[in-house]
Order: sequence, then structure tokens, then C-alpha cells
Amino acid sequence: MTSPDDEPTAPSAGTYVLVWIALIVLATASLFVSNIIPGGSLAISIAIAAVKAALVAAFFMHLAHGRPVHRMAFAAAIAFFLLLMLGVIADVGTRSIASVYVDDVGN
Repeated sequence: MTSPDDEPTAPSAGTYVLVWIALIVLATASLFVSNIIPGGSLAISIAIAAVKAALVAAFFMHLAHGRPVHRMAFAAAIAFFLLLMLGVIADVGTRSIASVYVDDVGN
């Protein structure tokens, strides 16, 4: 069993170089996708961006090898962000329903 004073092991410099190379390759792939498939590239670009964000969070923000409390704080921040986005989507999605009632009040 490990004691609370034990620090998690950090990745080596080679790991950071490999992650950086992967980020460069993914950025290049995103650029090529946007130039090759202009109409249908949104889903592919979002998927590539999600992979890049996961790599940055895992390695450069030290979430992969850090303490569990840091991962929990990051997960809580993402959960609150998704909750706020759900509220925005619900607002925009119901505007056509509410606009009938709102327009009548103004006249």
C-alpha cells in the first residue's frame, strides 16, 4: 500500500515528445480534412479535436499520472460545462414554441 506522501510517477521526456508529435499529426490531419472534404468535415474535425483535447488533458495537464482528486475536479468542471450547454441547447430548442406567447405579450 502506498502512503499519501508518495508522488505519482511523471511520464518521461520521450512520452511528451511522442504526444507532441501525435498532436502535430492530428493538427495536420485536421487541416487536410478541412481542405479535402469541405462539406462533411465537421464531424471528423470535432472527433480529431476531441482526441487532441484528451491528449493535452491527460499528459500536459498531468491528469493521466496525477492524483485522483485532480481527475475528479476536472470531471466536475466538465460536468458543469455540459450542464450549462444543456441549458443553452434547451433554450434555443424551445424558442420557436415560446415565441408565440412572447410575441403576443409585446403587442
